[in-house]
Amino acid sequence: MKSNWIKYIFIIFIIIILIFSIFIIRKDEEEKKLELEQTSKQEERNLELKLGIARV
Repeated sequence: MKSNWIKYIFIIFIIIILIFSIFIIRKDEEEKKLELEQTSKQEERNLELKLGIARV
């Protein structure tokens, strides 16, 4: 009977680890997307500045 409890606890522990790892991976992906958006906005600003200087 003891071994059944150990198996259940082990399975629950593995499920918790999987959920936690999925949460961390998704958080990292969101941060990368945000960083990419910020980089593209900065590139657009630089392009606008260069075009503005060229027009003068």
